[in-house]
Amino acid sequence: MTDAPHKAKEAPAAVREMIRRAGHELRNALSGVSVNVEVVRSRAGREGATGEVASFAGRASAQVEDASALADGLLALVTSVLAAQAAGTLKEAGHGAGSRIELMIYGDAAPSVVSDIERLASRIGVAVEQHGTNVILTVLREGKSHSKT
Repeated sequence: MTDAPHKAKEAPAAVREMIRRAGHELRNALSGVSVNVEVVRSRAGREGATGEVASFAGRASAQVEDASALADGLLALVTSVLAAQAAGTLKEAGHGAGSRIELMIYGDAAPSVVSDIERLASRIGVAVEQHGTNVILTVLREGKSHSKT
């Protein structure tokens, strides 16, 4: 554990574990909010409450789902980048708009991981290209949104 290359590979593994745990807690919190909003929405409709309350609850429920998808995408992206960095397969080019990273995402969970990253990417102005296990992410100009496989 004293040589630098070994430490470099250990650090991303530790960070990946922290991110995994943080993601678990974030999902738990969002799940709790989602359940409570759904209870409010169903009771508002059942007890003859005004449509206004049900409308707010419906919008809140949709926003929680959106936040959950964004959190999943962010966690998938960070975990994948760290894994690629640790494996020595991360390629980076440029800064700002037009900058890109290329990484490999493989294994049984790869389709789900790529899907989570694509949902995030479409919201933050990042293009996604996939060629087998290679995934290329390109930062688009501000205000652009594009994702493809």
